[in-house]
Amino acid sequence: MSDWFSEDERATIRTLADVLIPAAEGMPCASSIGCADAALDDVLTLRAELAPKMRAALQLAQGKAPKAALDDMRSADPENWQAFTLAIAAAYYFSPRVRALLGYSGPERRPVDPTEPLGCADVLAPVIARGPIGRLAP
Repeated sequence: MSDWFSEDERATIRTLADVLIPAAEGMPCASSIGCADAALDDVLTLRAELAPKMRAALQLAQGKAPKAALDDMRSADPENWQAFTLAIAAAYYFSPRVRALLGYSGPERRPVDPTEPLGCADVLAPVIARGPIGRLAP
């Protein structure tokens, strides 16, 4: 695990994440899939600018009950609230376990056969009928 957050901060993140994403209808809670641990580190590796915003949001949570802390974050500091919730949600949905439970295997390549009808009321038919157009750049 990286040093994005201290263990105390991660404990707070786990508690808050479980209020945001509780276990329900066969889906795990946020903390059980690592939303404050390795999964969060993976998100922050891609979006490092979220870490200081999350830390700022956590400052508002100090000494408060989780639900009240989240309410205070949202009303007092919407920008950092959004960063916090984005990072938690991203960590949750990046989880292979969550994706498997949702039946989502990730993006799939679906090649298009140009000889087949478009299937979308031929949205591109007028463009195809018009033929290539364009101007050379000066």
